Amino acid sequence: MGAINEKTQGPLAPFSIGFAVTVDILAGGAVSGACMNPARAFGPAVVANHWDFHWIYWLGPLLGSLLVGVLIRFIIGDGKTRLIFKGR
Repeated sequence: MGAINEKTQGPLAPFSIGFAVTVDILAGGAVSGACMNPARAFGPAVVANHWDFHWIYWLGPLLGSLLVGVLIRFIIGDGKTRLIFKGR
């Protein structure tokens, strides 16, 4: 959210996004081919009938987005967005 919110946008937002993608590729490359899209991972799982740990592709992004939404709404967002630690 810091990359698109003009009031909390910083110069490191593009670097942070690129760093996250790089870490995902390096960490998950050997395990899953660094597939970051649950819909993209679903097709090969259907064809190969290989469902081990496939729930992680769906649960991980859902929990991550929920966590970020809560953090932005309560702590990190600008003063107008936050529910706690409101600024002026």
